[in-house]
Amino acid sequence: MKLSSTNMQARKMLFAAIPSICASSSKKISIYNEEMIVARCFIGFIIFSRKSLGNTFQVTLDGRIQAIQEESQQFPNPNEVVPPESNEQQRLLRISLRICGTVVESLPMARCAPKCEKTVQALLCRNLNVKSATLPNATSSRRIRLQDDLVTGFHFSVSERFVPGSTLKASIVELIREGLVVLRMVRVGGFS
Repeated sequence: MKLSSTNMQARKMLFAAIPSICASSSKKISIYNEEMIVARCFIGFIIFSRKSLGNTFQVTLDGRIQAIQEESQQFPNPNEVVPPESNEQQRLLRISLRICGTVVESLPMARCAPKCEKTVQALLCRNLNVKSATLPNATSSRRIRLQDDLVTGFHFSVSERFVPGSTLKASIVELIREGLVVLRMVRVGGFS
């Protein structure tokens, strides 16, 4: 059964009038009626705005379909013959991307970085520069700290052995020799 256009318009007007009639009735509207008013208003909104929203959704979907088709055209055809140098370039690119992905995933700040090549490159360079700048200082600091610990330990051992009344002259000479050997090793860089 097909509805005529006047009959359809009358139904729409009746459907729109029901919420307004319910809303303008006395203040003794129950919660059920209020929920019904909200539901009917929502359904009315959907029905009356379907044309404009339908066009908007259709344009959005058409744009997305076109973008997907353009992306799929960029992929090579499996039946197409590819030159060997292109295969080598793709293999090297895949290896580079795998290595870069591993490095980026290992960086805590890179997880928050936007997916932008220049940002990731800048982040990697900055972290590499920071690490390379602090490495000599850390090595030098560690060597100085080791020398200080050795000198302090040597002074402590010597002061214990030179306590008045001690008769261990042979052990004193041996202690001095051991200390000189250790200091030579530190100067040469034998300890790290």
